[in-house]
Parts: sequence; structure tokens; C-alpha cells
Amino acid sequence: MSEATLLSVSDLCVELHSRRGSFRLTADELELNAREALVILGPNGSGKSTLVRTLAGLERPTAGRVESAATGPVTMVFQSPAPLAGSVAHNVRVAFLGKKLSGSERRARVTEALERFKIDHLAEHRAATLSGGELRRLALSRAFALRPAVLLLDEPFAGLDADGQAALSLDLRRAISDTGVAVAMVTHDLRRAMLLSDRIAVLIDGKLVQVGRRDDVLERPSTLEIARVVGMTNLVQGVVGEDRRGDLAVVEVDERHRVATPTAFTAGTRVWIGIRPEHLKLDIGRGEVDPIGKGIVREIVNDGVSVSVGVDWAGSELRTHLMAGRGLARTLELGAQVSLSANPEHVHLIPIRSTSQMA
Repeated sequence: MSEATLLSVSDLCVELHSRRGSFRLTADELELNAREALVILGPNGSGKSTLVRTLAGLERPTAGRVESAATGPVTMVFQSPAPLAGSVAHNVRVAFLGKKLSGSERRARVTEALERFKIDHLAEHRAATLSGGELRRLALSRAFALRPAVLLLDEPFAGLDADGQAALSLDLRRAISDTGVAVAMVTHDLRRAMLLSDRIAVLIDGKLVQVGRRDDVLERPSTLEIARVVGMTNLVQGVVGEDRRGDLAVVEVDERHRVATPTAFTAGTRVWIGIRPEHLKLDIGRGEVDPIGKGIVREIVNDGVSVSVGVDWAGSELRTHLMAGRGLARTLELGAQVSLSANPEHVHLIPIRSTSQMA
């Protein structure tokens, strides 16, 4: 365990049994580091909440261990925070029950925590009258009042609208930076994961399958299943060809659609070609930029902030995003022919190891 690692997992196995059935969680290795946020991603039922509950000591490992080097509390904020009777300030003060703190220290910590999450003006309001977003801020205030070394969050943005999620994300990011707390957070919202995370851990079917720096996991998922979990939705089958362009291999989809990328895979290797939507570029008109071929616009969805564009390319739908109200987003029409391009460094190849992976 390094100096910055406050909580670590090794050879972990957790088995749960209930009338609904049995569940098994395994994780070979995982670390929570000071001043970092680890976001845990995975489909429903993959074991995300079980993992954070185990890190919190609420579930007992069947095998392996969770080791702590934290000098402060390990604190968990649950998915559905419920207020206690009394004021907002009182709801924070109850965190100090059993703690040997002076009255002035308690007051200072309550004020600091409420100010950190911008609800200090509600200190004397009844907690039961708070909105859903304010209740989440109260739960985080209570947690940070304890000055935790490790903070575990189970779906902290559930039920919040987009503006509420964005504002709380920024405040939480500042709190992590200011206090040096190590955070592990479960979220279904990939956008929040991209904003908040320093590292990402992916769980599939109860198994921790990939852990790494955020951009490494997002841009270089190790399997097809992980690619889908982390939002690499543009996935097309191809074969690594004999042709090369300098340091780049040419991956052939069909005779008109080819993609260049650096790879160590040999010619003839069947692969999934993965390109994140934010890395797929398009142009319309004369088509001067045409490194991976042309496509036809089949879908345009505008939410007022961004425009999601679906393009039929080599018989598959590829998706990209444009800024609403700017440039091509103002003139693009259904049925338009567009030229697609992608930086070779942003093209990721995943080998197809069995016929079941070709579906």
C-alpha cells in the first residue's frame, strides 16, 4: 500500500445469499487514494453497491481482505438520504454523537460543512422541508463534517435534474481537492463519471474487470462488454489488413470503408473498431476530409445544448455530437451525405476472440 493509498482491496470475494438467490463479487486488486475520486461503473446488478458496502465494512468478505491506512473515518453516504427530525444544522450535529469535540469545534464544523455545499442559509430550516437536491447536499455536509479520510458514495446524483447534477458535481470536486479525501462513487451517469473521476473501475457480472486512469479506461476498454459500459458506442467489425500507412495499420470494414490506427495486431486479425462519439468528426459538402469514408445522416436529436447525430456508415450506425446552434448543427438535415473522420490515435481495436463476440 503506497503512502497515498488509504484503502486497498486484494483477492476479494463476497458471497451474498437471500431468498431471491445468490450473488458473488470478486475483485483481485483495488486502491482508493487520497485526493482522488474513483468512479465505479457497471450494468444494473453487477455488484457496484455491494462493493462500496464492503469497502465501508457493511458486508463481510468471504475471502481476501480490505486494508485501511486511513487516520480518519471511513464514511458512507447512501443512495436515498433521509432527514432526521429537527433543523438542517441539527442533522449535521448528530454526526458528532459519541465524538469528544468542544461546543465551539462542533459549531465551526457544522458551519464549514454547510457552507461547503451551499446550504448554510438553510441551517435553521426543518430538514424535512428540503428538496431532493438539498437533502443530498445535507447528506454530504454531514459526511464532510466528520472530516473523513475515505468517503463512499452510492448514487449521489440519483433523482437530480441535469443542472442539479452539474452543480453538485462541481462542489464535490472542490471538496475532494480541498480536503484530500479518497472517494469511491457508484453512478449510472457516465457524464458525471467523466467530470468527477480520476480513475474508473468497471464491474460486470460481479467481477472487477478493468481499473485505470479515467481516459485510459474510456478510450482503451479491454473487452467489448467494457466498451459498451464506458460509452464507446461506435463499434464496427473489421479485419486488420496487409496495407500500412507508415506506423499505422489499415483496418478493412469493406471495400469502401477503412480505418487507420496504430496497432500491434497482425494482418488477418478480426477486431471490433471502437471510436467514442466525441472523437468522431463529420463534414458536409465537398468532402475534402474523408479518411474513413462517407455516411448518410439517419437521426438528429437536439436537446438545446448538444446535437446527437446518427450516421449510417458501412451498414452500422455511428454516432457523434455537435454543439447546438453552431456550425454544422444549424444546417445538417436528415438524409445528408457526410464525410467521417477520426484521429488514428482515437481509434481503438478490440480483438474478436470467439464467434459469440461477433454478434
